Amino acid sequence: MAINLGKSSGSANSTPASIPNQNLVNPPSDPVEALMNQLSIKIFESYCDEATMNSLIQNGVQSCGLDMKKAEFVLAMELENKGVANEKVLLAELEALLCQFTDADKKLDEKEKNDAIQFLCKARTGYTQGLNFDVANRFIIAFCRNNRVKMKVGFFKWEIP
Repeated sequence: MAINLGKSSGSANSTPASIPNQNLVNPPSDPVEALMNQLSIKIFESYCDEATMNSLIQNGVQSCGLDMKKAEFVLAMELENKGVANEKVLLAELEALLCQFTDADKKLDEKEKNDAIQFLCKARTGYTQGLNFDVANRFIIAFCRNNRVKMKVGFFKWEIP
């Protein structure tokens, strides 16, 4: 005689594979969840550089089957929820700030440059890092060259870097 001690054969499966993010051997069936898992694995030190972001977007498109815009949106929201600095978004903000400073006279003085760097390189509320200082400096030089913006060199001289 068989004794029934628990669940019948028709009950829900309670294996670890049915619990999200618990079993790394069986990836989640939801493509958005799979992309968020990849994000968790690839991001270190609360900073997502542009190359990592682009590779994650491509991975979301190719292996998860998501649309490029949807993958970018999901990643941006997840980075924001985790408090990770998103270099791509910060560079877009830096470009907007530089445009604002240089639209009238096509000149970027040292104070404006320092203000832009200080505003974006310091950590914001809820984040542990801001934009990387070296990335910001390289971006400012590239912006000045692309938009023919002059920077102050010496006491009275203005040049495109």
